[in-house]
Amino acid sequence: MIVPSSLVFTVSGERPGYLAEVLASWRRVRGVDAWPATFLVEPGTRVAECRTVIVDAFPDATVIVNPERRGVRANPYHALATVFGGGAAFVVMAEEDIVVSDDVLEYLGHGAATYRDDPSVLALCAFSPLPAPQPGDEVGSGGFCAWVWGTWEDRWRDTLEPNWFDAARDPTPGAGQGFDFGIDRMREATGRRILVPLASRSDNIGQYGGVHALPEEFEESRAATFAAHREPQSFREVPVGVHGVLPGRGAPGDAGSSPLPSWV
Repeated sequence: MIVPSSLVFTVSGERPGYLAEVLASWRRVRGVDAWPATFLVEPGTRVAECRTVIVDAFPDATVIVNPERRGVRANPYHALATVFGGGAAFVVMAEEDIVVSDDVLEYLGHGAATYRDDPSVLALCAFSPLPAPQPGDEVGSGGFCAWVWGTWEDRWRDTLEPNWFDAARDPTPGAGQGFDFGIDRMREATGRRILVPLASRSDNIGQYGGVHALPEEFEESRAATFAAHREPQSFREVPVGVHGVLPGRGAPGDAGSSPLPSWV
């Protein structure tokens, strides 16, 4: 069964080089043209370059430039609210520095249809931190990772939307106030599952200019099982636990702590 689905991207407005590499990976994804795409762009210093990259890759996409900077917690909220408000039943959220495998939408589309009427599944994540090798067709469950993920309109309305900001609160300022920590807290509080492919369908390329990571931590953040190309799979869920990937430093909205090379 096909679930009406959409893609939404959050863009900093500062890193058109990373954005170009990421959108090139999305252009190679099988079936991507069947998924309407929306981009929410922060008012950074390189918005015009980012818009050109977006239009070149997705000429029919909706591009929204925020009137003011919303930050890494509020911008994803507004992105999801915008696309679900437009009638999508399932939304995949992507970022400007996370590349994807060419079968990522086959995996996410399979999960969207399979678990559409199963509210015990809160979200589907594309990133796996497991060591290589891993089977390409198996899907486990575990913690949340924001490096490309999807959820359904009913789970957005009943759980994620009303608790988005409250669940992201933490007594100590820092990464624990991020929306990804909030979603993981919602998962734990409601006893729901987050599904994760054992072989990663996304990978981090954002070595510079990020909010929550330093350049020297970049290599350890990569997905050992990521492959840009994968043959079509018949996905199946297996009883394997996968740890979530949550940032270890930084506060939502803070600027990256490292100099930003011009090429990113």
